[in-house]
Amino acid sequence: MLAVNQREIVKWFPGSPATFHASTHHATFPFQGVPKATQNFPDLTTRLYQTDAFPCAIGEQSDLFRARGVNDEKGKVLALKTLRTGSSSNPTFFQELQQRLVALGDGWARLVHENIAPIYGVAYGCGRLPAIVMNYYPGSLISCMEQRHYSNEEKMNWVKEIASGMKYLHRQRLPVVHGDLRGSNIFLDATGRCQIADVGMVYLTHSPEFVAMQSAKTCRWTAPELMDPRAPTPTTPGPECTTRSDVFSFAMTVVEIFSENPPFKQNKNDTSVIFLIVKGERPELPQFVQESPILSKLIPACWAQEPFKRPTISYVCWKLGVTSNFRYVLEWVNLI
Repeated sequence: MLAVNQREIVKWFPGSPATFHASTHHATFPFQGVPKATQNFPDLTTRLYQTDAFPCAIGEQSDLFRARGVNDEKGKVLALKTLRTGSSSNPTFFQELQQRLVALGDGWARLVHENIAPIYGVAYGCGRLPAIVMNYYPGSLISCMEQRHYSNEEKMNWVKEIASGMKYLHRQRLPVVHGDLRGSNIFLDATGRCQIADVGMVYLTHSPEFVAMQSAKTCRWTAPELMDPRAPTPTTPGPECTTRSDVFSFAMTVVEIFSENPPFKQNKNDTSVIFLIVKGERPELPQFVQESPILSKLIPACWAQEPFKRPTISYVCWKLGVTSNFRYVLEWVNLI
């Protein structure tokens, strides 16, 4: 499947390499002596033409620019997700960032599923830091719901697609943890199909240089064990996200979809939400979820206080009808 993606890259970016149409006032990246790309996560700098002089969207740790292939002005619109960070006292921070980005990007580019936003490579020169090359989506689930009405049937289909994408991640040989699942990181493609983006991005932006620019609002989707000050001190660097914390975020995302509001909407203070979640409080279930024989039991199970009491995403897919009884049994006994 990966080879197909690589052929598509060549198709989208035809012609001989040309100078990347972007700001070049920072010539720091890519650093010599540090991997700048891989076969799966190629350097697409000379094959892209940036079409936005200024960001078309601003995220918590990145700016988004649109781009097209060189000599392909009417072709596929791509997105350049340009990392953004503050200053660092660590003299090797940027070299380490490039190394970490390429290592993670190589893994991201291998993920091929109809509900996972594909990653095509990296580009340098778009901004101060490297840019991740991905598909451009006009809006997230949240912005789409702000623009038009969606039926509960359509939303239920989103829930199934999100669960399917998350099962694909969690059932990799080495399970892939998303770490920041919520409506603003899920997009709709041209066919209306959910695309889960920013998979594993927390493992790239967990350093203090990025944390200073994060918003506390993400706590509304965060599992209690990740925010509890009484939790044991991590033994390894980086976030302590797990597949079980992803399941918790999935439950909060379902509430967000059917209520069309962030969890705990009535609580404006994000810090107070942290204390509520750590204490075991949960948002009110939207009416459709309450009246659903499946969701009314499944969502409370997914946001259980203790991680080991939460179901696996495979179980979630089975209860939602995404996975057949036979296939779920095979997954449960690890035969597939």
